[in-house]
Amino acid sequence: MRKVLVVAAFALAVLGMLAPVVFAQAPAPKVTITGLFDQTTAASANVQDGSFGRTSDREWYARTRFRPDFEFAVGRTKAVMGFEIDLTYGQVGAGASGPSKNQTASTLGTSGAHPGTTSDAGLNTDVTGVIEVKWLYTEFDLTGKDSLLPFIPVPTVARAGLQPFGSLGNYKVTYANGDFAGLSTVTTFDPTLNLKIAYVMVEDEIAGGNRGTAGGGLTITTGAAAGAALGAPTGKTTRGNDFAFIISPELTPMKGLDIKPLYSLFYAEGNTSTTARRSAADVHLGGGTTAAAAAYNASVFANGSPTMHENRHTIGFDAMWRMGPWGLDPTFYYQTGTRDVFGTDSNASIHKIETKLNSFLADVIGSFQTGPLLLEVRGVYSSGNKAKDNLAKRIQYFEPINTDTSYYAGWTSILGLGVDYISGCSAGTLGMCTNVGYDRYGRAQFGVRGTYSLTPNLSVWGVVNPTWTAEKVDTATGPTRAHVTGDMQGDSRYIGTESSIGLTWKFAPNVALDWSGAYLAAGEGLDTTETPIPGVFVKRKADDAYLTTARVRLSF
Repeated sequence: MRKVLVVAAFALAVLGMLAPVVFAQAPAPKVTITGLFDQTTAASANVQDGSFGRTSDREWYARTRFRPDFEFAVGRTKAVMGFEIDLTYGQVGAGASGPSKNQTASTLGTSGAHPGTTSDAGLNTDVTGVIEVKWLYTEFDLTGKDSLLPFIPVPTVARAGLQPFGSLGNYKVTYANGDFAGLSTVTTFDPTLNLKIAYVMVEDEIAGGNRGTAGGGLTITTGAAAGAALGAPTGKTTRGNDFAFIISPELTPMKGLDIKPLYSLFYAEGNTSTTARRSAADVHLGGGTTAAAAAYNASVFANGSPTMHENRHTIGFDAMWRMGPWGLDPTFYYQTGTRDVFGTDSNASIHKIETKLNSFLADVIGSFQTGPLLLEVRGVYSSGNKAKDNLAKRIQYFEPINTDTSYYAGWTSILGLGVDYISGCSAGTLGMCTNVGYDRYGRAQFGVRGTYSLTPNLSVWGVVNPTWTAEKVDTATGPTRAHVTGDMQGDSRYIGTESSIGLTWKFAPNVALDWSGAYLAAGEGLDTTETPIPGVFVKRKADDAYLTTARVRLSF
């Protein structure tokens, strides 16, 4: 009996020691919902149609945005699902639903909807199929205690799925912003040093995409039907494997100073997203633009051959410095690399050429705070190509991986995005809020902004931005800067001066009214030339533009 009691006591002791592990309760699951509702209305003139030389476009419209984020958390592990809905008030096209955010040149003329809106809501407001999935990721401990790899002592938090760039690549919007699908990690070595890494899946090649149409281009050579074609070749549809790596440590060498070096590789096969590769027109390229499939050998592959490679390297830094009332936010990036294209150089025939990439971006904000007054100045310079440059041989304009149309946002409303983050920055600004520079010509800009807080809940602001290009714009071109004459000479660097005023009034808890008014005094660099009749060239002088917006935002 004593033996049995000893064994029982020993077993009870072992179970007691194991109990905290075996029977410990998992953290209680928690669901949190955050987000916003926006109700926005805007009136504009000479902003929307992509040409500042045609002055007939005027509008006053309204829209709504719903942006909820659902967070499902168990302890330190969480999953986030973010949705977005953008609807225009009233029917704006032939049908009661718009073309979605995948707006194309062919749908712009018939739908009437702004690029960036999901749909429009006519009478009875029965709108279907308009929910966008923005985020869908899981965040978990990759290394450190209680992690997937606990034998690595340094803590690392990983995200997998559809996620925001956040501060993975930069502090202010200059290189990587918006959202992407892929994997990211943040490794914290100590409070003054961490390392952020992101793998960005831009386009993928999966089974089926690299196969041509069955029978396409084959010819029967035997039997009664000898010589009969089975069908014209349609080309393989692969988009290739396009991706980006971002490696960016963060250092705090002293209080008030944060430095964020960056190295990034963007790799593309054949044609790729125009978000990551600017579409610039040039007669030297197959298809006539840097985004045409023919520029990447579309004779067999409908979207360009995956044997046509681009390797684009970006190095530089972003930084934030605060000392008392003073602030400085400098950014500098340099790009180099190569891109394979089909184009012409000194030879008359189109052939494969290796394009040399060489560009840079400098963007600096200085600030001073005195009581309720904040004064800021901003200078931007990005390199560009001359009008006569052959873009098949060299590219000297800077290309971010993605800015989500938000470069210079808050400083402009027409040349960039402001209170109405959809209506401004039209096609006529040719990539100034997406690819930084104006078309291939680069950018030179100086902004001054002042914000005065009348009360903790009411502030007013004003900003002025004279803007030029680094190289002279060829205005003997159409609105997309495609050449319509043969001179290919630069005419003017001056884009114009945009002046804006606005206010923010937090009139209730979690509710704010934002209003802005912007006026663009257009410069000669926005002039265009059109050919309404073949052989007849009509010069259109750019006219001024305005945009005023009011928005009520409920945050929760």
